[in-house]
Parts: sequence; structure tokens; C-alpha cells
Amino acid sequence: MRFDELAIKKSPFVFIKLLVLIEFLFALTPFVVAALINARRAYEDTALARTVSYDLLSAVTLTTLLVLVLIAAFIAWYIPTYLVSPERVLLRRGGLFSDRKLADTQQIASMHVRQGWLARRLNYGSLELVEQDGTVGVLRNIPSPTETAEQIEALIDRTLDLPAAAPPVRTPQELIAAGEGQFVEFKSSLMWDYRQRRANKDLYEPVMKNVVGFLNTRGGTLIIGVDDEGAVLGLEPDYGVMKKGDKDGFENV
Repeated sequence: MRFDELAIKKSPFVFIKLLVLIEFLFALTPFVVAALINARRAYEDTALARTVSYDLLSAVTLTTLLVLVLIAAFIAWYIPTYLVSPERVLLRRGGLFSDRKLADTQQIASMHVRQGWLARRLNYGSLELVEQDGTVGVLRNIPSPTETAEQIEALIDRTLDLPAAAPPVRTPQELIAAGEGQFVEFKSSLMWDYRQRRANKDLYEPVMKNVVGFLNTRGGTLIIGVDDEGAVLGLEPDYGVMKKGDKDGFENV
């Protein structure tokens, strides 16, 4: 691997989720099998039952299957690697599978982070890479997707950009539908604290940090009145705590 190439593995929390699902399924399997085919009675009618008890055979069989499934799950999580170089973004799947190109690095026009409620708290998610022609490649379930987007951005030579290749301007509705990303942030309000049900001037700080962050990078769009999940809350609560409770008063703040 070159010194300017990023190697990104999937988040370990993905493997933990697989483990929980596998354990749950294997805990239910004996009951389901017994209910469907009465396996114990069928086995006890065989000659092997005189040598090996049903309980022992069940334990050995389920344990063997569980170990094999866990090994397969670990391989499926561990081997795939995303490789990001100044030329391209690849998914290296290993084994008999060939590498798959997800994007040409220098053609990436924008990046969008996709995270669910739990993923945001555990700091993992998926990163969409949108090329100038609209092609989308996805790095799925990677740790720290926002930081990864910043690292990829550092590999892109923006001097190669052409005005005609700039991504199209999107309406607020389209931005909200697409969700938060590297260049789009949502804030529920500017002053109104939905938890405390009152005005809270401390909410200015994260808003200003977002604005400064956009100004110091390639820009972006901050939408106020929309929560993290993309639900439109509106500006009326903010209007209600301002001296001039309308659009002009909001803009003057």
C-alpha cells in the first residue's frame, strides 16, 4: 500500500451486530426444529441413539455449526477493505473476488454521510461518493465517516475542477430529503431549546461552529428548523422568543 493510500475496514460494531443476530438465531433453532419435526423421537428410533445421546449430538452439531457460522461472519467482516488513492476508490473483497471500483477520486464532486440513530452515537456509518456525472459509490459501515470524508477531500486536486462539472444546485426540499452530509447540516433551532422548552442562547455556539467550518473549507449549507432525522420543525419557536418575531428579526439575529 502506498503512503498516500487509505485502507479502511468496516466498523467492528458491524461484526458485533452480526454476533448478536447469530446468537439469537441459534438460541431459537433447537426449539423450532423440535416443534416442526419432533427430532428427538425420530433420532431415538435410530441405532446411533444407543451410542450417542440426542442431547450430546445436538450440542455437538449446534456448536460446530455455530463455530463455522462465526468464522464465516468474521471473514465477511474482516477481509473486505476500502482502498482510497488519489486515482480511485476500490473495494478489495479478497479471495476469488476481484477488486471493485467505486469511484474515480478526482471525479468526486460531493460526499454525504449516512448514519442512523445508533450509528451516530457509535461513530460509524456509510459514506456516499457522488461523481461529477452523478454516479454514486458507497463505503458502507465504516468508522468515523466524517473524518474519512475529510481525508478523501485532501486527496482530491480541486485545481482540476471545471465550472461546467460543478454539481447542480439543489432545492431545500432536495437537500432535506438527501439528509446530512459533508456539505449539509441540520439544526433544530437557533435559540429555542426543545428539551427545556425555553430560549437558550447557548445554542448559538454549535450553529456558529458549523458556519465557520463551512467558511474554512469548501462551503456548505446549514438548514435551521430541521432536526437530525430530517423532520421539518419550522422557525416559529425561534420567532416566538425574538423581539421582532418574523423573518426580518430572525435574519438580523
